[in-house]
Amino acid sequence: MLSFPSLGINQERWNRLLLTSFWCVLVLSVALECMFLQITKVPTEEFVRLYIVKPTLILIVIVILAESSVRLLKKHHDYVLITSATLITVTITSIHSSLEYLLFFLFFPIMISIFYFQYKKLLYAIINTGIAFFSLYLLDPDIHESISSIGAIAMAGILFIYSGIAFGVLARGREAFMHLRTSYESNQELLVRTILMDKLAKTDALTDTYNHMAYHEYKDHLVEQADNGGLSLHLAILDIDNFKKVNDTYGHKAGDEVLQKVASIARSKTGSNDFVARYGGEEFVILFTEKSFQEVHDLVEDIRSSIASTHHDALNGLNVTVSIGLNPYSPGMGKEELFLRADSALYEAKHSGKNRTVVASPRLAEV
Repeated sequence: MLSFPSLGINQERWNRLLLTSFWCVLVLSVALECMFLQITKVPTEEFVRLYIVKPTLILIVIVILAESSVRLLKKHHDYVLITSATLITVTITSIHSSLEYLLFFLFFPIMISIFYFQYKKLLYAIINTGIAFFSLYLLDPDIHESISSIGAIAMAGILFIYSGIAFGVLARGREAFMHLRTSYESNQELLVRTILMDKLAKTDALTDTYNHMAYHEYKDHLVEQADNGGLSLHLAILDIDNFKKVNDTYGHKAGDEVLQKVASIARSKTGSNDFVARYGGEEFVILFTEKSFQEVHDLVEDIRSSIASTHHDALNGLNVTVSIGLNPYSPGMGKEELFLRADSALYEAKHSGKNRTVVASPRLAEV
């Protein structure tokens, strides 16, 4: 099964964003306290000490510890950030215990946990929120006095409802994710299947070179580039000498092994920008690109001599030779003439002793 990109991707960036949000909460808290300072009836010195300096120092310690833990710990960053969010909400809520509506700020850790898209993180945040709520209600005198038991139960119920909504959001998101994952895997499998089918359609099964159809498709494209003056192009046609005799003497299986070996040598000697194809029977074509005539000629001769010096077990240790016709392309020659001139050079090589390379004679316009 193909894997879908992990949900952990860019997690470091998201952790950084969450830490930045903690700093923003800290700055916003200080800014709001400074605004309240203008209208409060609490003495200025007392207000600054209790509502600005004290909570700010606590929040700074919490955020710095969160920053350090995320940097130093190799894992569990998610739990650190959820816990830090809980401590931040408890600090802000306890400082302003007379403002009952701030208790709903305890939902902040639950919101943070949704970023991780995991039920266990959400459950951890809900537990943190529950502990924080009941700890504040039981331990903070102001909150305990200002909220009745019915009010506390109502707030707990509201937090529970919000938690249920968070579970629903997460469930819907995971459902959408699973649908996306299924679609992604189906598309990937289809893409792989299409690539394999395309490769099979253009590959000769026996020699693992390109086939006749792929050669014509590729040649047309290269000739067009060569006519525009942006590409050096040469065509070599290789034909195994006396191949019919090989089949008649040793059988077609031995002939197939010879074809495979010849193709393997040709592929090993050519570069990634060259194109080797089985044109038909015992005949191969090679399109050389981005090479000078001398480089191509040396490569062709290397291929020919390597084939001639290779012994074949299927032929009881004997070797085979190839004749080669080579034709350099010049702009305006056209794809038909490119092949015909190389084929004529091959014909000359065959009828002048075989096991040799013959270069096509220059075009009349070039003489």
